Amino acid sequence: MISRKTFKKRQQLSSLAGFIVLMAGQIAFAENNAINSPNFATQLSNENVAALQRKGPDAIGGIGDWFITNGTLCAVISDVDHEGEFSVKGGSLIDLGYCGQADDHFTFTHDLLNGSRRRSLDTEKISIAHINGQQSIVVEAKSDGATLKTRYYFEDGKETQLQIQKRYDYAPGESVNFISPLNFNYHSLEPFVFSSRNTLDSNGFQNQDFVKRGVSAIGDSARYADTLITISPRSANVGISYGWKMLTAQRVEDASREDVPFFMLADTDGTAMMVLTDTFYIGDGTKVGWFQLPQIPLLELDQGSALETHEVVYVGKRGDVASVTDQMLNTSATVRGKINSPDTAIHVIQSNGAPLTHVIPESDGTFKFNAPPGKYSLNAFGYGARSLKHDFDVSTGSVTELGQLSLSSAAKLSLPQGEAMRLVFVGLNNTPNPDFAGSLTQSSVAFDDEIKTAPPISAVFLAGVDGDKKAVDIAAGTYRVYATKGPEFSLEQQEITLRQGEAQTLNIDIPQRVLSTPGYIASDLHVHSGLSFDNTFAESERVRTFTAEHGEVMVSSEHDLPTDYTPYIEDMGVKGKIVSISGAEVTSTLPTSLNPYTGGHINFFPYEAKHHHFRNGMVNHENKRLRETMHAIREDQPASVVQLNHPRYDLRLSSKDLPSDWEDIVDNGNYLDHMGSAGHPYNPYHELSAEHNNVLIEPHPHTGVRDIDFDLIEVVNPGGGNHYDRLTAVRRDWLSFLKQGELIVGTANSDSHNALEQVAIPRTMVAMSDDRVSHFNQEEFINNLKAGKAYGTTGPMLNVSLLDAKMGDTFSGRRAPLKVSISKAPWIKLDRLEIQINGKTIDTHALNDELTQEVLIPLEFDRDSFVMIEVFGPPTPDYAAVYPEISPYAFSNPIFVDFDQDGKWQAPGL
Repeated sequence: MISRKTFKKRQQLSSLAGFIVLMAGQIAFAENNAINSPNFATQLSNENVAALQRKGPDAIGGIGDWFITNGTLCAVISDVDHEGEFSVKGGSLIDLGYCGQADDHFTFTHDLLNGSRRRSLDTEKISIAHINGQQSIVVEAKSDGATLKTRYYFEDGKETQLQIQKRYDYAPGESVNFISPLNFNYHSLEPFVFSSRNTLDSNGFQNQDFVKRGVSAIGDSARYADTLITISPRSANVGISYGWKMLTAQRVEDASREDVPFFMLADTDGTAMMVLTDTFYIGDGTKVGWFQLPQIPLLELDQGSALETHEVVYVGKRGDVASVTDQMLNTSATVRGKINSPDTAIHVIQSNGAPLTHVIPESDGTFKFNAPPGKYSLNAFGYGARSLKHDFDVSTGSVTELGQLSLSSAAKLSLPQGEAMRLVFVGLNNTPNPDFAGSLTQSSVAFDDEIKTAPPISAVFLAGVDGDKKAVDIAAGTYRVYATKGPEFSLEQQEITLRQGEAQTLNIDIPQRVLSTPGYIASDLHVHSGLSFDNTFAESERVRTFTAEHGEVMVSSEHDLPTDYTPYIEDMGVKGKIVSISGAEVTSTLPTSLNPYTGGHINFFPYEAKHHHFRNGMVNHENKRLRETMHAIREDQPASVVQLNHPRYDLRLSSKDLPSDWEDIVDNGNYLDHMGSAGHPYNPYHELSAEHNNVLIEPHPHTGVRDIDFDLIEVVNPGGGNHYDRLTAVRRDWLSFLKQGELIVGTANSDSHNALEQVAIPRTMVAMSDDRVSHFNQEEFINNLKAGKAYGTTGPMLNVSLLDAKMGDTFSGRRAPLKVSISKAPWIKLDRLEIQINGKTIDTHALNDELTQEVLIPLEFDRDSFVMIEVFGPPTPDYAAVYPEISPYAFSNPIFVDFDQDGKWQAPGL
């Protein structure tokens, strides 16, 4: 007699071809204190949170969350009521590291059905249980009728491993082809794919994009491996690594167990496991090829069947792969050596070319790692484009001594000290641009036929303090070095030629202030660091980069984490040079029935942190309309100003007529591409009362708050490489709002995340009665910003007045002279000024190369209006070297005109 499972397989196999065409529709891949008493679990409370709360850049657990420890590792699971990135419920592993260390770089994990963000398993219950002699945290979740029970615990003798057991039970009538445990590691820790089953199957840091490509990527991206290793950056104050391993995955049916295939996927957006609910009809489960892909929609759980997995997270004490692989290869031989440069990354390559591990030497250059018997190559990479290759053999049960290894000497360049500035290095005469702060992992992600690698970080940031970098290793060659300190200062440059092993001192002029901006203070209202889930840039380095660019007011915008940079400013010794306003970027990542494309991104500041609470007190905002989130935060933070961030990606969805494929090109993070609950792009050519647009002006039945009731809109955000298209699209929306009486203020910000994204340019210049940082008045700053007494710039500086009325003011009368004063540094070129009434250009003036230019234009009005200006210029080679991908530009906020002098400004309408 054949089994029910075999009979079912034979039936389905006969119609396999018919399912191929359904495949795309069926599969949707998504994108600290030491503990003295080991082995216990508890819920964090007011009484214990100070002692048990995790620390580190990505630690977000707080009161109400669930804590478990074995005395070596400490972990936190979010409470049911604390939403995650892929669920309105908690129950996810969010913090993990060594007890007593501020080392948390863990983001969070969550399980998805069929890899779809729309089929997440939502937690219903969390409890503490004593199972098989171990304290455990048990999380119970459901989705579409399917149930998931997850158990977190520690085993004796495995002090550096967090055990995770899961059971997925069948849901009648629901198709579940595979389960995706997802580690949301978005643009953060670099992933290394490792196979402990057969190290020759390891893929290392060379991975394949799967999040953006979805179904089409599974065949290319799914790796026959069992472990995903992520490492903290070299700049981390405390290093750590995580090795997430699938030990077993089994289908349980009729009291029998059968191993099912599982695969690893990794790219810069995240890492995930793909666990099939059954074995393939054709294939041994070691690959997902063209024969296996069409089978996946046919694999599902049956009545009475379940899927059980056993996962483990290894935690290493260094930010390298070897601190994890050594734990898995602990019966292998040990390889030891020493290298002359500790600031090096060592890659160990197997005989078939597959990577085995990656090692960061100790401060004295010594290193060691475990390796099975075999032939290997050691590739070491150091700054200054240095590398070496060393072949070696490992014998069974031996200690292999590699002895002293030596990288060639780079040139050593001493840097100027005591002055804040940014130094930008450009290679000349075929000399590549240098890399001063890369990870040295040689990581890459393949996207179709393109191999993407991280560009070099060829700038050095100095804050004029003792902690600045004193010297850099740099490859021999010829370079042009720029010294810059923002658009108010001169741009200095020096050409240098360096020979291998040579020591030189960089003699470059210090940038001098060449123009003043009296009555205005330079602010960046959208700044990130490693506290955000999508990067690892150290908070102290963010302060250094801001100081180097002569930014003055830094508004923190960490994703879903209210933060104040003031402690970092004080620790670095730059208090009085820059000032911080605490804030947060509400970041919706979850598509729901209410918000089909998420709720977008929006800044709130000031937003005071509540340090013992989950996410520093950030309110839940997933599956809520923007109006609800704004009301909730304003109730808690009455002084908070609200800025809609990067509302558009490009021009395609802001045209009069939408393209036929508009649903495929909506970007979830750009709110006006979908308007949250509208699920449809905003049309700036139609009135706000028109279909779809009207969602923005629907008042909440109880609070009266509307989705459009934000104070600011980010007109200039340089991200995405299509700077001018984004600017044009958002400006079109902004003018549409202003013409209809929605007096929202335009801003310009960097949205900088790491050293590659320049902070404090673009910047928003805000009017202040006293513009000295040492006398900063936050209340006046917020009030003037909300009143529109500000302009945005990537270089030119403005003064604009209509008679005595300035930006944000109202002029009463039918005619008046418009006075525009434009200042610029000598290295910035401008070519035209546009004067606009009600968003329409009524006059254009050519600009020359003078440092300050004034234009006086008589204006007449025939109705209530608003007046604005824009200034444009081309990016010269020098400008492009220090501010790549943008161009000189500035815009004013409106001056309003009360034409009939009745004391009431009437919007001109579309």
